[in-house]
Amino acid sequence: MRNLVRILTTAAAAVAACALAVSPATAAGASSSCDSAGAYGSADWTWVNGVFIVHVKLTSVDTADDARVAGVQLYTVDRSGHSHEWPWRLNRRGHGSSQTWETNLQDDRGIDRVGVQAAAFNDAGYRSLCGSGSVRNPYF
Repeated sequence: MRNLVRILTTAAAAVAACALAVSPATAAGASSSCDSAGAYGSADWTWVNGVFIVHVKLTSVDTADDARVAGVQLYTVDRSGHSHEWPWRLNRRGHGSSQTWETNLQDDRGIDRVGVQAAAFNDAGYRSLCGSGSVRNPYF
């Protein structure tokens, strides 16, 4: 009987250790970036599931001394292939500066892919725009 209890205790401990090592709620991180004339933009985020990303960190760097404003924007693509461009974040601090914003995003249509765009803006709009390739959601 004592040996049976020891075997069952050892087996239960092994199962518990495996359960702790691989959590079913493990989230996957991702990032994307692009560089255009006068602006660099990057984004890092964590996938939670098919409709929600968290710890979204957008960074905009003004790379030219040209009196333009550097901006960064996240875009997502849903399961049907429709894109959604999220609001631009503008770095108005000037040449050589960077600015970072943090947020979370949810799209009930699904987030199949995520990418980033960057541009240098003046009053007439942006001078040149870059777009990164999109990163596929590992939950699909």
